[in-house]
Amino acid sequence: MKYLVRLYLFSVFSLWFVQEIIPGFTIPGSTVTLLSAGLALSLLTLIVKPMLKILFIPVNMLTFGLSSWVVHVIVIYLLIVIVPEVRIEPWVFPGMNVVGFVIPKIQVSYYASLIVVSVLITFITNVLHGVSES
Repeated sequence: MKYLVRLYLFSVFSLWFVQEIIPGFTIPGSTVTLLSAGLALSLLTLIVKPMLKILFIPVNMLTFGLSSWVVHVIVIYLLIVIVPEVRIEPWVFPGMNVVGFVIPKIQVSYYASLIVVSVLITFITNVLHGVSES
């Protein structure tokens, strides 16, 4: 039971955090929308993600695990389909300069935005699970 509560809270937090840092990912409305999106993401993670991992075993073995991110992208896409308030849109990365290293302005497409959002949500939830277990 504790695992389910942690999964739900981590999903809600990761959705909120990614919404704050990625301008192309929005969950408009009230806190109830965010909580329902977190519930949907938790259920997708519990039910759909293991089935997709089993389905993608051959592809994952051929690519030595590099295609495992496809499962995460599919889960986020299903979240967008199930909870229509959650939106992913193309956006523009304004660029930045860090210690002389220049990253230019980049137009991020819908699919690239979907990949970035799924990687960030997965990374945040995995870090939170790792911190809570130790």
